[in-house]
Amino acid sequence: MIHTPVNRYIDREKSWLAFNARVLQEAADENVPLLDRLRFLGIFSNNLDEFFRVRYAAIRRLSMEGKTGENVLGGITAQRLLKDITEIVIEQQSESLRILSIIEKELEKENVLIINETEITKDQENFIKDFFIQKVSPELVTIILNDLDEFPLLKDTSGYLAVKLVMKKLDSEGRQEIRYAVVEIPKTINRFVVLPTNNENQYIIMLDDVIRHNLKNIFNIFDYESISAHMIKITRDAELEIDSDQSKSLMEKISTSVKERRVGETVRFVYDQSIGKDTLEFFLKRMEIDSTDSIIPGGRYHNRRDYMNFPNLGRYDLLYKQNVPLPISGLSLEGSMLQKIKHKDYLLNAPYQSFSYIIKFLREAALDPKVFSIKITLYRLAKNSQIVSSLINAAKNGKKVTVQIELQARFD
Repeated sequence: MIHTPVNRYIDREKSWLAFNARVLQEAADENVPLLDRLRFLGIFSNNLDEFFRVRYAAIRRLSMEGKTGENVLGGITAQRLLKDITEIVIEQQSESLRILSIIEKELEKENVLIINETEITKDQENFIKDFFIQKVSPELVTIILNDLDEFPLLKDTSGYLAVKLVMKKLDSEGRQEIRYAVVEIPKTINRFVVLPTNNENQYIIMLDDVIRHNLKNIFNIFDYESISAHMIKITRDAELEIDSDQSKSLMEKISTSVKERRVGETVRFVYDQSIGKDTLEFFLKRMEIDSTDSIIPGGRYHNRRDYMNFPNLGRYDLLYKQNVPLPISGLSLEGSMLQKIKHKDYLLNAPYQSFSYIIKFLREAALDPKVFSIKITLYRLAKNSQIVSSLINAAKNGKKVTVQIELQARFD
């Protein structure tokens, strides 16, 4: 039962989780096109990752330091709030899995099938085998864990397969030897692999399942009796720590703190709930994850933020109609942008009007000998940002470029 303190306000963290539940409602809304519903699931998952990196991490620190935090948390203790958050998130994760199952069934009616490694045809198997050898295998990072003194550093932006090998050989006590390994799912390859088809259906298999199908190729040097793989993921504490060393500049402190995010404490561990108890205990023990961390059972697949990049398959009937951005009346992209705004101000209303004007403006400023510096505030960036490309170009041309970005909330 979730504890609700006697307070007229909902605390910030539960309020934020309620907001994210609203995003999940968009994924459940039958009036939203199917492929966009998948993308709302991706947004929900991405939001939750960022929540655990910063907000959950901050409360966990209060709890670890032995502070109740009641004065800043609206009358509820840090330990109680951590427990409440975990309960809410487990409930939301279950709901997201239910919604995903519904969407997949609706996609089947539209002849779009998401299959796993047990459902592939012979032709698809040949494609998957070649795809694995040519594309996936060179990108794989696979680590055998039993003999390592220290557990390897797992990235909180990646998904992993926790692999258990039951060996034919017996150990010194006459029991079957067990070996454990971890396989990092490559981020350089699209997670949704479109399979060839000779009928009206379109087939997609997850990269996770391509790897599962080829486990025997990855571990062919081992004489094992059985092999299994279940997905796990972690989230690390991404709070910025600014030390008090007066000999360092603020810029140096921030730079160091951002780099240390990669090795922050684990604050959330999500696992496939069908994983064996012994395998789960092995990973929790070796990763030193305890009850102060949020340990959340999930489905077969994690990192569902990847659904934001689900392929459209040419099925524009399953997406919101794309509106072409309008031009700014009286402002042409030809000629000098700086000369035009020198004579008149123009108002750009994005995304309804084309963002190309901003890119053109920055590109021109990067080359103009009269421009000495560019200062800009950025919030969220595209993966391959044309804005950043323009600013880098300006810096290479000798301009002094200053960018202000909200590092506490953004992980771009």
